[in-house]
Amino acid sequence: MAIPPLPWPDPGGDLALPPWPGTAPAAAPLLVLLDRRKPQVQALVAPLGELLNPDERQRLRRLRRQEDGERFLLGRGALRLLLGGWLGCDPADLVLGAGPHGKPELLPQASGGPGWGRRPPQFNVSHSGDLILVGFHPQRPVGVDVEQRRPVPEWEAIARRHLPAEESERIRGLPERRRGDSFLAAWCRLEAGLKARGLGLFAGAPADGPPGRNPELWPLLLPEGYVGAAALA
Repeated sequence: MAIPPLPWPDPGGDLALPPWPGTAPAAAPLLVLLDRRKPQVQALVAPLGELLNPDERQRLRRLRRQEDGERFLLGRGALRLLLGGWLGCDPADLVLGAGPHGKPELLPQASGGPGWGRRPPQFNVSHSGDLILVGFHPQRPVGVDVEQRRPVPEWEAIARRHLPAEESERIRGLPERRRGDSFLAAWCRLEAGLKARGLGLFAGAPADGPPGRNPELWPLLLPEGYVGAAALA
């Protein structure tokens, strides 16, 4: 079943925290969506920028294109603001690290809020075009991926390198006008699953979870022109 991410903030700019998902391992991930085209999201650019730490500010300065900078700032700032609210601490004080393949993670010493169990909440971020997607789960590693629909003339070569042979054959059997979108949907599933397992495209072993574990996958209901997926390991 497809999951509709929760648009945030609401059209009036209300920054109320979305309800945290149930703590049961079977609970679906909480997905929060920011759309740069919305005035209430643009209004967050300056205040969220104040939450970034020095390393994040330096990374932001290295992004030369305004849209790249806004996507990074909104994704990292929203992540800090939401996690800080749920954990009951200053968002700017959260200590965010990165796994072996760059997946962001909350370091244990920053997760002292009540009710979080033995490990900090799990999360992941993806952005494309005007959308920034953030996924959360209280226990299980989560991965998300969003892609703006666009022509992908080289999709067959990419699919041969990264997708299962049967998936490539299925896409090839579709009418030509549908192949690009179908490839992007398959790519989102691949990326979300890899991120949930703590893997990169060329990595041989997961950083979090057993090697043979298949992630649980969901397609996403996104604004027109976008496709995405979420996964739990």
